[in-house]
Amino acid sequence: MNPKALYKILLLLICPLCNAQTSDFVVTASHDTIVADKINLTDFDVKIKRADKKQKFKVEEIISYYSSKDNKYYDRVENERKTVQQPDKYDYRRNDDFHLEEYEKRVKYRFIQRLTVGKVRIYFENLTITVAAPDMPEIRGASSFPFGPEKNETYYIAIDNSKLELISSYGKLKLTDDVYDVLTEYLYGNDKIIKKLNHLHSTGKLANEEQIIALVNEYNIWVALNK
Repeated sequence: MNPKALYKILLLLICPLCNAQTSDFVVTASHDTIVADKINLTDFDVKIKRADKKQKFKVEEIISYYSSKDNKYYDRVENERKTVQQPDKYDYRRNDDFHLEEYEKRVKYRFIQRLTVGKVRIYFENLTITVAAPDMPEIRGASSFPFGPEKNETYYIAIDNSKLELISSYGKLKLTDDVYDVLTEYLYGNDKIIKKLNHLHSTGKLANEEQIIALVNEYNIWVALNK
């Protein structure tokens, strides 16, 4: 392959996640890119604003979007289907919250941040959830808070649009034994990449997120060049 063709491929691979992007944009299901001044998301719609024009899309019509402010790229992924059973009539607490269960069942998709470019995709999801805390003993002059926010930071891996596989759920991506085993399966076919992976795993110091992302992107470039 000549150098110009190689350069174009590398540019196409790298550009969606590089600092050169100065505008927000969405990518439709028909793979059209629409530049936007502002993007607003709900569980069912994607709204964009361009100059004085506003457009509204169903979530099913948008497969990804880019936030220039954060320099982050997000893909649409399908939520795991949930079976919601009618609560027992004496389960008062669940009856009170049953409308929330029904609502969640109707939410088919969500957008999560993609960290790599190409075939093998690594995703990061940062959710803040509200959890119930044990009852605190009453203290004079103090108020208790039975609920509080808790961060849920997780990493997933997938090939193209396959089902997400959880690889880390404790807020960091490190080359643990479990992550190493998963990557040996996803980075198949390239002995050079596997050799680098083995070296990272055998150094005694856990490779970090940046090193893992770089290795996966190197593999993705190899895949693109050998199609």
